[in-house]
Amino acid sequence: MKILNQDTPTGELNEVKVGDSISNGIGTFGEVEDIKFENGDGFWEFTFALVGGGLIQVRKTIQTC
Repeated sequence: MKILNQDTPTGELNEVKVGDSISNGIGTFGEVEDIKFENGDGFWEFTFALVGGGLIQVRKTIQTC
């Protein structure tokens, strides 16, 4: 089971696939049913929908110079 949070490298978040078992490390866990990605103003947000209705969201700040 992969634990995903704000400290997870972006490359690892990109490797998560439907069917993987994931957790946020604080009580939400399950099998990935759907993955959504949002490219916002200064951030990337990964939303992993879990079988049975749970969600794990990870927001990564984009470092700009």
